[in-house]
This record gives sequence, structure tokens and C-alpha cells, in this order.
Amino acid sequence: MKGGKRALTPWNMLVKKVYNEGKASNPNYEFKDALKDASKRKGEMGSDVAHGTKKARKSKAKHSKGGRRTRRRH
Repeated sequence: MKGGKRALTPWNMLVKKVYNEGKASNPNYEFKDALKDASKRKGEMGSDVAHGTKKARKSKAKHSKGGRRTRRRH
């Protein structure tokens, strides 16, 4: 990793593509609009990324009382 820059994720590349397309057709197009439009077009990224699958997921720690949190009273 030279220069301290990371490679763009498929999501970032899709948002960038959608933003550039929107900005070309409408000068008032904003990045927040690109995020909303890209969300509707997730299928263009590929099947694994679109369904939210990840190679390694971290498991959440379970609480001592059957996985429930109880409110502490003072």
C-alpha cells in the first residue's frame, strides 16, 4: 500500500460511477442522491457484495443472562 491510499471497494466504485453519471446529466446532483440511487442498483456490483455476504464475520459476544440485557437499577 504505497502512498497511504486504499483500493476502492465495489460499493465505492458503484457510488462513484452513479455520482459521475448523475452529475453529467444534472449539475445540481448531490452525493447523497448518488448514495440513494446506488443503493437501488446494488445488483451491478456482483452477487456476493449485493447480498451482504462477507468472508469472515465476527461473532457477537453473548450476555451472561441468556443473551438479554437487563437494566441496572440504582
